[in-house]
Amino acid sequence: MVRGERSPRGDHAHRVHTTLVDVALDLFSAHGYDATTTDEIAKAAGVSTRTFFRYFPTKQSILFFGAYDFIQGFRAVYLAQPKSVSDIDAMTEAFASLALGLGRIRRRVSLYQKAVANSLVLRGQERHDQDAKAQIVAMAVAERRGLPTPDAAAEVLARVGLLLLDRAIKRWLSVPDHTVDDLVRHEFAALSAALR
Repeated sequence: MVRGERSPRGDHAHRVHTTLVDVALDLFSAHGYDATTTDEIAKAAGVSTRTFFRYFPTKQSILFFGAYDFIQGFRAVYLAQPKSVSDIDAMTEAFASLALGLGRIRRRVSLYQKAVANSLVLRGQERHDQDAKAQIVAMAVAERRGLPTPDAAAEVLARVGLLLLDRAIKRWLSVPDHTVDDLVRHEFAALSAALR
């Protein structure tokens, strides 16, 4: 098998994973996260509840698809930016280039946002996850600056960067005639203009 190709088993696993995510998001959108059970998700996806738990340890974990990979991807792309550009410009380009990948899962991102907005449990998890993401981003900023740990400036830049990314994504979901990377750049440009 050529490297990078998936086996038939890998293809099947990918299809099941994708189906479970899509079905869960549809059910959360229609009935709410709190009212939807793992049994209902499994049944609608055409698999057993046991199979559901082979892919996702909890109902909540199905929602946070790709979030960890996205933020880990940020670290690599951010640190690869030229040293000649400022930390904020490096962050702008890193988030803008990674955000392009959201274009193919726009519907999922939209349904995820709705699910979080309608569930106190998910809003709490989102806040907790945001803290973890901010720590990863702050560590990358510190690394780029040659610091052993994030200082206050790195932590502030991380929080502000994530806020601007979130604003750009929400605008992108409501304004379909703009690309998400352009909106990320627009949000960061607005911050730069406000600081002048």
